Amino acid sequence: MREGADAPRSTAARHRRWILVAAVAQNGVIGRNNELPWRLSSDLRRFKRMTMGHCLLMGRRTFESIGKPLPGRQTVVLTHHPPPGHWPEEIDVVHDLRQVEQVVEDGRDIMVVGGARLYDQVWRRCDEFWITRVLADVEGDVHFPDVNWADWRLVHRETTDAGPQDQWPTEFQIWQPQQKSARQ
Repeated sequence: MREGADAPRSTAARHRRWILVAAVAQNGVIGRNNELPWRLSSDLRRFKRMTMGHCLLMGRRTFESIGKPLPGRQTVVLTHHPPPGHWPEEIDVVHDLRQVEQVVEDGRDIMVVGGARLYDQVWRRCDEFWITRVLADVEGDVHFPDVNWADWRLVHRETTDAGPQDQWPTEFQIWQPQQKSARQ
């Protein structure tokens, strides 16, 4: 595990996109007991395809629920706690959002993948939201933050029926800000 100053520094001059990626039930639930509260294999395949080659930014609890870095993607964990010694060496750990851009490897966008506190901290700075709307009300103890949706415009939507390994149908949505000043 590499922390802040020990992590490789990015030299990329281009603007990195910050993309919030979340699955959200109709009632706003995104988690239950530090796990996903549904089984949606088709959405997990989309998540893998769309995040491959990029950086996954997540909070400590989200990383611990996944339990390992996902292949083909850089993993950056934002935490205010000292990381435990058993975390894998390839994880980059930051303690402040200002450190994120410094540790992201060249050519990678930043995919913000949870949890709720991290979403609440960063949604205003994101260039896009990639939201999977789970078309059901689901029991849970973690909710997506309150977003002023009037500041965002829906640019893409794609409905997917529940497949044999999906509990519910979903609607994948891409949202972009109405204008940059609306989210700062």
